[in-house]
Amino acid sequence: MERILACLSPSPSNPKILRAAAAMAGGHAELTALYVETPQLSRLSGADRRRLQENIQTAEELGARIQTVSGDDVAFQVAEYARLSGIQTIVLGQSDFRLSLLPSQASLPDRLAEYLPDAEIHVIPDRKRSLYYPPRREVISRRRIGMDTAVTLLMLTAATLLGMLLFGFELSGSSIMMVYLLGVLIVAVITSHRAYSMVASVASLFLFNFFFVQPRYSLAVYESGYPVSFLVMFLTAVIAGTLANRLKQTAFQAARTSFRAQIISDTDQLLAKAESREEILRVCAEQSAKLLGRGVVLYEVSGGSLICRCAVPEDPPALPDTPAFTADGLLHTQGENGCYPIHVQEKLYAVLRLAEPDPPPELTAQSTLVSVLGECALALENEKNAREKEAAAVLAENERLRANLLRSVSHDLRTPLMSISGNAGALMANEARYSEETRHRLYADIYEDSLWLTDLVENLLASTRLEVDGANLHLSGELIEDLFAEAVAHIHADSGHTVITEPLQELLMVRADSRLIVQVLVNLIGNALKYTPPGSTVRLSAERRDGRAVLSVADDGPGISPEEKEKIFEMFYVGDSLASAGRKSLGLGLALCRAIVDAHGGRIWAEDNSPHGAVFSFTLPLEEVEEHG
Repeated sequence: MERILACLSPSPSNPKILRAAAAMAGGHAELTALYVETPQLSRLSGADRRRLQENIQTAEELGARIQTVSGDDVAFQVAEYARLSGIQTIVLGQSDFRLSLLPSQASLPDRLAEYLPDAEIHVIPDRKRSLYYPPRREVISRRRIGMDTAVTLLMLTAATLLGMLLFGFELSGSSIMMVYLLGVLIVAVITSHRAYSMVASVASLFLFNFFFVQPRYSLAVYESGYPVSFLVMFLTAVIAGTLANRLKQTAFQAARTSFRAQIISDTDQLLAKAESREEILRVCAEQSAKLLGRGVVLYEVSGGSLICRCAVPEDPPALPDTPAFTADGLLHTQGENGCYPIHVQEKLYAVLRLAEPDPPPELTAQSTLVSVLGECALALENEKNAREKEAAAVLAENERLRANLLRSVSHDLRTPLMSISGNAGALMANEARYSEETRHRLYADIYEDSLWLTDLVENLLASTRLEVDGANLHLSGELIEDLFAEAVAHIHADSGHTVITEPLQELLMVRADSRLIVQVLVNLIGNALKYTPPGSTVRLSAERRDGRAVLSVADDGPGISPEEKEKIFEMFYVGDSLASAGRKSLGLGLALCRAIVDAHGGRIWAEDNSPHGAVFSFTLPLEEVEEHG
């Protein structure tokens, strides 16, 4: 696809060049508007910046892609960009204005033709300085003028005193001239304008003539060679001052370029560390304010409206309440009234507004700002995608758990329900024919299945309550002995098992939701009774350990294999030992225990008992016991 380059400038007639280039593109070629920032044009006035911003908007409306480069030589920068980008058609303006006083200096089109002999260069006649539109003279404060004047006078005085010292040692006049030349160079480096180095050059000539040329203390000159020396010294000082001033401007521009590159690098690092949308917006506001050197306020788009999220500094200006500043109207706005959209394609996330939109920032600063906002927009997009992915994962997990629950309930409830209904039907139809032993066995089966269903319902209700209430626990101070006693009272133990509560070494009170903790103990004791052979012993104990209460339920059964000690706390997990024992289970009890203990800020684990068996322990926060005498 063909590409056309149009030169961009703050000239009032620059839209004419842009429209001519857009007409040449005609929709079949890609249009690029290039702005070259030179040291002379790096400090535009407020009016020039506003005009440049208007020209940028015109270029964007015409479908141009805005690009900026920096350098001393406009022709070289334009030619180099065109060469690297593969552009063969260049459109620019031509005027009678020149930066140089030398009429022999080649014009911009001529120099471009030298750099790009194969390119098509279209010159649009323009008498309003379309490209070399000079910046207005910078307003210098009185304090700065006073400081520069003082520096000039001080250097002239110091050079004269040092020259007198050298004159006393009978050194040649050329050595003293070098002292004055050094002073002029120092003035050129320190002061803000080269006019001071020019004044210092002329003053140095008169001071050297007055103090060190015979006849001394007069401006008369007897030797015919001194005027030539004076002229050489003057030209040397002027050239040195001009070069020093240009070097300062180049160094200043290089420092600004480095600063903007550092801003982009810091932004990338800070965004990589940001973990939430609020942190991303804060980084965006802080880095933008640092880049532009002015206050900013950042508005997040929520439901089509703008909501202020953060500002740097903390006193943000209000966004104008006009139809033009709706979220939809700001999507394609770039710099209008100090507003910059933060978007990815057509998705608008936020809007950055300058606290002081006038004068507009420099074009290179705006380009860097757009890069920073683009990085922030991508970070917001990634954060949104991560949240949606996490929500989808949670939804999928919930669906999986719901499906597992329905499958397990429908499958595992069928057996006890059919057993209950079958045994009950058999008793109703043939009770008189059964022996006492047979009837007792059928009654026991019905009772055991009903207890299993009761435990299942209790676990499901507790799980539902924990899911709905979350961490909103009804905490109170509870004695561990009372919790053990209430849990044992809920256990339906046959004569083949023994449940023992070991005496506590001290009075321990925990801060917990008693109903939920009793449910944990009931589940742990019930599992110990179900999965240990008749005659086994279950022991309840508690102790203080590392500032917390540790409650334990131990049995002397076959124990748990090492690979199952972590899996048994997962929902719907049924171990091999349980399956081999032929026990009915949905795998909810231990998962519910872990959820309850986690909600209390504790942890639960399983370990081996000595010499055999398993110990289930969990921790709870201690509550101080108040003793009343």
